[in-house]
Amino acid sequence: MTQRATDSTPPALARRIGLFGAVALVVVNMVGSSVYTLPASLAKSVGPLALVAWLATALGYVLVASVYARLGARFPRSGGPYEYARRGFGDAAGFTTAWAYWWSATIGNAAIASSAAVYAPELFPSLRESPVATFAIALACVWALCGLNLLGVRAGIGVQSAIFVAALVPLAAVGALGLAHFEPANLEPFAPSGWSALPAGMALVVWAYAGIESAAVTAEEVVAPGATIPRSTWIGFALGTLVYLGLALALIGALDNAALASSGSPLALLAERCGAPWLARGIAVTAIAACLGTLNGWILLSGRIPVAAAQDGLFPAALARVTTRTRAPAVALVAGALVTSAALAPLLVAKFQQAFQLIVQLSLFLTLVPHLFAAAAGLRFAADARERAIAGGAFAVVLLFTIGCGKFAALAGAAVILAGLALHVAAPRGRSGGVRPA
Repeated sequence: MTQRATDSTPPALARRIGLFGAVALVVVNMVGSSVYTLPASLAKSVGPLALVAWLATALGYVLVASVYARLGARFPRSGGPYEYARRGFGDAAGFTTAWAYWWSATIGNAAIASSAAVYAPELFPSLRESPVATFAIALACVWALCGLNLLGVRAGIGVQSAIFVAALVPLAAVGALGLAHFEPANLEPFAPSGWSALPAGMALVVWAYAGIESAAVTAEEVVAPGATIPRSTWIGFALGTLVYLGLALALIGALDNAALASSGSPLALLAERCGAPWLARGIAVTAIAACLGTLNGWILLSGRIPVAAAQDGLFPAALARVTTRTRAPAVALVAGALVTSAALAPLLVAKFQQAFQLIVQLSLFLTLVPHLFAAAAGLRFAADARERAIAGGAFAVVLLFTIGCGKFAALAGAAVILAGLALHVAAPRGRSGGVRPA
């Protein structure tokens, strides 16, 4: 049970996330921005072969989801993969996992915020082709949602749940419309860059599955975590995969690859091409709301990732502080928003797709490092041959995804991790004084 604050005990995180809220957190963190922005990136990289990339990645993530469902129930502490790595392999592994995951979340939030901003011209055409306006909108979104999460997890999860419900209907409508206009000719050539491009396509799709671990990361705020974390992880995985595969088939079948690859808002384009311009405007509204939901969820996570590491003395003590009234990790939330704000700078000097690709590649690599440690911990704590096989398969799958990230992501990600390890070695050790669950 979460400890209550007393005169001598600092306040702790409070258990206020039920099953529905946890499912909403997982699904919106996965689907929110990815389904609106990744189709264009995939069309440019691999063409219709993206269908295979979606399906193969989903199958691989069955193993990853299984690892998080099991370990999240066994070790229900905030930070998710950080806790598994530290318990399994020591402080250095734990620090590396938390460091990589925190940077992944904060940098990735810049891509999510820019996704919301890029759909704004669908509602306000005067903002089109204005990098400054895109930057300003994205920055405002980051700080508005940071402020929301400072009000406590109940406020953040409330918004997440509302967006979860509101976003599904328009997505189902545009998906059905696209499938009704399916043209087999749009599948040719099926692999314009060759089948060797499949790993790169799968690496992009991994961005869409970032968030499968959301319930595990917020474990100290989940009600009945032993049951809720695995259930919400599996339900979220199933719903997210259904949305992804259905919309991927609709987009690739109804639009030619050149149009899809060059679009900044492919679902709105799909609605227009299928004779429903009114739905295109509705998709724009839904896209902005869904991207804001994803940003909200990941800002929430970015505030929880450092808490356990700070309580253990591996991160600065201030990051473990939880406010007395709202039970929010205020310092961690603000620190994350500051990093995200800095990561938005490429929007001022590059086109949206260029900036989005660079941010996604780096964030993706840094996401996979914690997944590798989580899978390795799954092996370390496996109770039988079946669990060892699942964790070993998850490790192999994540390693394959990592290879597909590309040279830029590997070099930049390695630089971030090495810089963190240098700080870890040089920093003095000490406990934060924050509340650590038994």
